[in-house]
Amino acid sequence: MIRISIVLSIFLLSHTAAAQSGSSSPYSGTGLGERNFNGTQATRHMGGLDVFTDSIHANLNNPASYGFLKVTTYSVGVHYKNNNIASSSEAQNVDDASLDYLAISIPAGKFGFGFGIIPYSSVGYRIESVTPNTLGADLFNRYEGRGGINQTYLSVGVPLSPFLAVGASAQYNFGNLFYRSGQFVDGVENGTFLSSESSVSGLNYQFSIQTSIPIKKKYLLQGMISLQPEAALSSTNARIFYTQSISNESIVDFQEIDLTPQGIDKTDLNASATTKIGLGFGRNKKWFLGIKRNLIKSANFSNDFLKRSNVAYKDAKQWSVGGFFIPNYASFTSFWSRVVYRFGFRSEQMSLIVNNTPLTETGISFGVGLPLGSLSNANIGLEISRRGEKNSGLVQETFVALRIGLSLNDIWFIKRKYN
Repeated sequence: MIRISIVLSIFLLSHTAAAQSGSSSPYSGTGLGERNFNGTQATRHMGGLDVFTDSIHANLNNPASYGFLKVTTYSVGVHYKNNNIASSSEAQNVDDASLDYLAISIPAGKFGFGFGIIPYSSVGYRIESVTPNTLGADLFNRYEGRGGINQTYLSVGVPLSPFLAVGASAQYNFGNLFYRSGQFVDGVENGTFLSSESSVSGLNYQFSIQTSIPIKKKYLLQGMISLQPEAALSSTNARIFYTQSISNESIVDFQEIDLTPQGIDKTDLNASATTKIGLGFGRNKKWFLGIKRNLIKSANFSNDFLKRSNVAYKDAKQWSVGGFFIPNYASFTSFWSRVVYRFGFRSEQMSLIVNNTPLTETGISFGVGLPLGSLSNANIGLEISRRGEKNSGLVQETFVALRIGLSLNDIWFIKRKYN
């Protein structure tokens, strides 16, 4: 029964994933939105360390890891995040909560596979500024965005030996990006607005190699290489200029702008090529420590439909360091001795250059994996990160995120020995 209910949840909740924002950052109005981490909470609690794999946990960011999987795993993750947004003159807190992933991972004898849905990127912000008017009434400017791109995927991993596996993932991206700017005068009923909307879809692929080499039976050396080639996403665009009542938000008049003469009714957006290399070492069922390097070739990103004069792009680079510790996984007397304690650190040179200032982000994370009986577990942790700065007309964001994931395990494709 659990198999059926989990599978149905994947499809029933996919609409929820498509409808939510998942971001509260002003920087999410650039590129394809704020790029989400596409792995499980257990991986996130280790700073995004995709290099670690074992036989009972799904590793959504590394398709080769499915070649080592021994049990069917149902995975779901959610988060609640508080974002403190501060400029040189003021600050405010914004909260958001959303689904992070829904996934099923299945070993099938000579290979393993998985499928699910992940929010790939998110847009969610609302900014207002006030400009004194020469006539005495204040002029209000409003900028807002919402939406995002979701990703359904099918991944397959094949073990070439007990120590080496290869994998591939096909990912279909879909979603809507909505942006609106408006202006109205204090005391005047109607304001003018310009909305721009893109419907985005397209395929991209990922390939990876994972090795897991035992050393003196007690220790384990793991390594991975992942390549995601650049992919073109199709964008169908629309733009409307309209007058709207401020009090009841009813539209008084509107005009749809013909984008065909400008050649931007349909455009291409590229999902940047990404290379990941990771290496880690640990003791079996005791501890693990690893490091990972990401390179995202985002310097050539452009959006002909929605150009921003103060934004440019460069290649992004990220370092992640993390691991875990288990006091005594075989303990019968102490629950906390069987808990997995995870920790991580990441530092990123982001792809964004805003007001001629390159953006950076750093974060720390820690969490616990609580055994739920059998091989299932609940992963609960906190992540604290900081992005941007208060100078050059920018804002600094400080995130505190509570991330919760469930990994429920079952065994499929095993022949019954007794009726």
